[in-house]
Amino acid sequence: MPDYKPNHLLRGFAVLALFAALVLVVVAVVSSSGGSGNGDNGKGGSAKVSKVGRQALRKGVWIVHSGDTLGAISVKTGIDESTLMQLNPNLDPQALPEGQRIALR
Repeated sequence: MPDYKPNHLLRGFAVLALFAALVLVVVAVVSSSGGSGNGDNGKGGSAKVSKVGRQALRKGVWIVHSGDTLGAISVKTGIDESTLMQLNPNLDPQALPEGQRIALR
């Protein structure tokens, strides 16, 4: 049986490759976390805001339509759900009746 000599260079490369993979995973998780992270306090003029959302933002109020949820309103207007709840303390997010007015500012 031949003598086995470990290759220290390959071992060092394997450790570096493992570390690089870990860094890539962390970067991927952080960049896709879903938080706005842009410091705009839940209000934003980003391209993600729908046309209907921009119109409601100009008026400062969202009028609930059939099937609307607080999450959907949040996405359409670009305002975080927590901000919507702060602006509308009497709002029941589980029961949004059609025609209810939700303050956006």
